[in-house]
Amino acid sequence: MKHLKFLFLVILPTFFLIACSGNTATNNNKDSSAVSASVGSGSGDDMYYELTTTSSGKNVAINGTTKMYVSSKGNIRTEMNLSNSASPNKNLLPIVLIGHADKPNESISIDDEKKSYTINHINPDDLNTEEKMQSTVTKVGEEKILGFNCVHAKIISKKTMGSFYSETDTVDLWKSKEVPMQSNVKELFNQFESRTGNTTYSPEATAQLKQMGCDGFTVKMEMGSKDVSMVMQLSKVEHRDLPASMFEIPGGYKEMKE
Repeated sequence: MKHLKFLFLVILPTFFLIACSGNTATNNNKDSSAVSASVGSGSGDDMYYELTTTSSGKNVAINGTTKMYVSSKGNIRTEMNLSNSASPNKNLLPIVLIGHADKPNESISIDDEKKSYTINHINPDDLNTEEKMQSTVTKVGEEKILGFNCVHAKIISKKTMGSFYSETDTVDLWKSKEVPMQSNVKELFNQFESRTGNTTYSPEATAQLKQMGCDGFTVKMEMGSKDVSMVMQLSKVEHRDLPASMFEIPGGYKEMKE
C-alpha cells in the first residue's frame, strides 16, 4: 500500500529522518540558550529523540511512535511502535533496528518475540526507482516548534515513470539547526544522504533547501498526495547516559538469514 511506502521511507531509515548538511553548526552544549527550553532534563553525552507519526490512506490509518537512541560513539537504536486501524485489536511488538557507526551500510533488525536478529545490508541502488522527478521549492517562513527555531519550506514534486504513471506529491518540511546532535553522528548521516540521494524530492531540491536555510534536524514533516497523507513530528529531545548493551545483539539470539 502506498501510504506504507511513505511511512517506512521516512521512519525506518533513521538516517533520512535526521540527515543534515555538512554546513550545520555543531551544538553539543546542553546548557545553550538555543536549546535549553526544548531539551528535556538529563545528563550525559548520549541523545534520545522521540517522534510521532500519523499516516492515512484508503480504508486504513497508521499511527506510530519512534524512539531513537543515539550514543556518543555514533551508534543508533530505533524502536517503532505502530497501530493499524485495519487491525485495531492486534498488539504489535516494536520494530527494533540497530546501526553502528563503523558499519554505515548495515543495520540489524531485532525480533524479541523469536529471540532472533537479521543483518540488513543497505544498497543505495535499492532506493533507485528510476522515476523522473521535478521539484519546486518555496520557503514558507520561519516558525518555532518544540522551542526550536525552524525554517519551513514546501516542496511540490511531479514524479513520472514512462507511460506507467504520473503523480504529484507535496512535502512540507520544518528543519532546525538548533536540535542537538553529536558531530560524528551528523557526519555519518551526511555520508548516507550523499550516497542514497533523496527518494522524496529531487537532488536539486535538496540544494535549494540548504540555500534557503531549511537545514538540520527534521523537526516536522507533512507529506501528501491524492491517495495518502502523513505527518511526522519531533516530540521529545533529551540528553542521556545510555548503556552500551542497547546497541548490541542480545545474548542467545539466533541469526536469521535474509
